[in-house]
Amino acid sequence: MGTGFKSGFTWRVLFIIIGVTLFFIPANIYASFVAGTAFGSVAIFFTALLVSELVRLSGESLTSQEALLIYYAAGWGGASLPIYYLIIYRSYFVHSPLAWAVKVGGTPIAELVPSWMTPKYGSPVYQWRSLFQWEFMPPLTVYTIYFVLSLLADIGISTLAAHILVERLEYPYPFADVDTSMAMFLSERESATMKYFLAFFGVGIGYGLIAYVPYVSGVSWIPIPFVDVTNVIQEWLPGGALAIPTVLSGYIGSMLFPFKAAIWALISSFIIWLVLTPLFTTTWRAYAPEWASEYVKGMGLMAVLNRSMLRLWFGPMLGFSLAIIAFVVFTVRKELYAVVTAIFSGGSERKTVFNPKRSLLLYLAASAASVALYHALVPSIPLWIPVFFVFAFSGLLGLVNAVSAGQLAFPLPSFSYAWHSFVYLATPIRLYEAFAFDPPRGGGGAASFCQQVKACFRIGADPRDLIKIWVIGAVLANLVGLLSLEFFWRIAPIPSSAYPMTIYGMISNSYIDTMLTGGLLRVDVYNVGIPFVFLLAILFVGGLAEARGLPFSSLGLVYGLFATPNAALATLIGSILGNFLMPRLLGGKQEWQRLRGYVIAGELTGEGFVLLLMVVASFLAKAGWLWPW
Repeated sequence: MGTGFKSGFTWRVLFIIIGVTLFFIPANIYASFVAGTAFGSVAIFFTALLVSELVRLSGESLTSQEALLIYYAAGWGGASLPIYYLIIYRSYFVHSPLAWAVKVGGTPIAELVPSWMTPKYGSPVYQWRSLFQWEFMPPLTVYTIYFVLSLLADIGISTLAAHILVERLEYPYPFADVDTSMAMFLSERESATMKYFLAFFGVGIGYGLIAYVPYVSGVSWIPIPFVDVTNVIQEWLPGGALAIPTVLSGYIGSMLFPFKAAIWALISSFIIWLVLTPLFTTTWRAYAPEWASEYVKGMGLMAVLNRSMLRLWFGPMLGFSLAIIAFVVFTVRKELYAVVTAIFSGGSERKTVFNPKRSLLLYLAASAASVALYHALVPSIPLWIPVFFVFAFSGLLGLVNAVSAGQLAFPLPSFSYAWHSFVYLATPIRLYEAFAFDPPRGGGGAASFCQQVKACFRIGADPRDLIKIWVIGAVLANLVGLLSLEFFWRIAPIPSSAYPMTIYGMISNSYIDTMLTGGLLRVDVYNVGIPFVFLLAILFVGGLAEARGLPFSSLGLVYGLFATPNAALATLIGSILGNFLMPRLLGGKQEWQRLRGYVIAGELTGEGFVLLLMVVASFLAKAGWLWPW
């Protein structure tokens, strides 16, 4: 399987990586500061289309391999806040009223933040609002090392996952259809498929004109991104959370989701947010008295989700994560054993694109350096905690996400507080840096990398070119992101009214940090262990039922546990469209499978194109109001 590939990495691909990082990343950072969003897929589809047209106008042509890599290179235009943003956040945190109100051992948390995270409170460097000062060198150095180690560990576990799931188990990765269809459209423009792409490109533009143009202009016809009906249901389900998604691309992208899995995703999401959360608010309020007393009618979707996550679901979500990892590792245990045996025996029964021994060694070396870094900076935390989390939890969670993307087309929704809840459970030590600084680790890119490798296999592109794009894109994204943060911080304070979304984001994060460091959350063996055992039993019993053809989906159930109810609803509706309606409209299941990539790529491109124009117009309208700074 290691032969027969054609490299698509050309000077044009390199030019695209440089171009999108220089243009889109500053715009993404500003958009996230002002509107709480980034260009994302807009940059990917628009840039890829623009480049293909420029190549065509120059009289040249793109191979399908080069077109695919251009498409992936353009993906770096969706990058937003670099890791260095945490330094600016912690510069705010040491001045935050919350950090001074909560004390540990009689000392305000603001005074406990170490200087390698941000300069101490009262430092004169803050008046200049610039990261390029000597007192900021320790945090800049720490986070640069953090970035490098995370990148190396992620490449190691991702290439190992691709070897297992793509090369050996040959998982389908349905969303690779969109990638390959986009590449074929850019390179060949066959009329038989182009008409479907253009038709749904028009659908995307039409929706964008109806939804985004009024929204950006301040006259909202369609609430974006959802219609919040949480207040409507609170009379019958106090503590429940529900919204109806209004972004068309959320439905269109979900057309690849298997119907059975979508049903179980909706069931499990609704059980969490429309059954259990209301029960813990009323009938079972003794289990989570903090949440029950904090809840008030009138809270919207985001308030219910965020507050109940902290007060009620922090521990159970960690238990769910551990159960999922155990179940998936058990499911692929034979292939894992075969790979490990081949590595340590020094042989392999097949030629591979990614050498599993090198991938594992890279992952282990980067992870070991990560643990050493964390232990050097936070020596009070027992060494076994970062060892377990980096080597076992994070890497295996990356494998779980890659399995989910391979079968369902989507990785599992992330649980952002896995490290925080694990440390909170595992040790009584309450240090700010123990929670706020998590060890560098790999696994986050495994799902998307495996999908890209699958697409490369389908059109004969060399998957090893993906690593070149990954490394160059990541380095440029963080470098340009650092310079952009410096620029925006010098223009105006962060947070401030100049960047309104930073006010909400930083206050919310500081609240979480103070609750963790102050020991104000409930995470114990019971509310982690009971959900772990309960879910693991369901998955094993359900897995047996699924193997016998019964209507159950283990991954669908797991997906819904971490999905918000509005996301699960969009997933089900999109799955119904993709599994029942579209095959009827396009002449059967086989024809739909052949065309679905073009249909989805066309709608995403059209919708994203309108959104791009509207955001740019919004930026231009507001460009001068900060002058003269």
